[in-house]
Amino acid sequence: MGSSRNDVQYVQAPAAPSVNDTMQQYVQSLPALYQAQMQYEPQMQQMNLDMLQQFGTQYGQAQKAVNDAMYPETSALQEQIAQKASTGMNEQMPAWAQDAYKSGVNANLGTNVGSPMGADYASRGMMEQQKGWNDYYTNLGLSAAGRQPLAQGGTTPQTNYMQQYQPAQAMNYNANTYSSYAQASSPFQSNVPVGGVNLGIFGQWGAR
Repeated sequence: MGSSRNDVQYVQAPAAPSVNDTMQQYVQSLPALYQAQMQYEPQMQQMNLDMLQQFGTQYGQAQKAVNDAMYPETSALQEQIAQKASTGMNEQMPAWAQDAYKSGVNANLGTNVGSPMGADYASRGMMEQQKGWNDYYTNLGLSAAGRQPLAQGGTTPQTNYMQQYQPAQAMNYNANTYSSYAQASSPFQSNVPVGGVNLGIFGQWGAR
């Protein structure tokens, strides 16, 4: 015997998950998430620390080797600036700079250069010149130290799975899951009889 149209069973997609439903599910999962965080997060952090201690220096050295090969001038320049600043911030002002300062003072003071007041003025001025000399290289060192290094010690990024579970991701998962299910069932939904007549893929089967 042939089957009637009334024998046809149709699959209906479930109702779309609401934001409230998803949030309630997330809140209900928090105790388990908290327990997992307390149990596994210290282990993950210890793993990251162990890997950093074991491979961090090697990782930075490998990065630096690549940068040295690709940008030899830039790499060498930073080291040269740092070395020059380190030396200059503690050294005495060179003789040529002292002579230039004394020449200028003598020209300004004229006959007063040999007086006690002139000598005191020249001495204080030389101290200020020395301080300015050292400050220049100190600022140069601070500028070099503040530059972005060409390479940093570290390891490849490690995934923190406890931080991957977020409400927005849970809502996206529910929405995507619902969308996939709805699309899978859409051929069945599109063949729902209208006015008792099945016009879809079950039409011929239902008419047997």
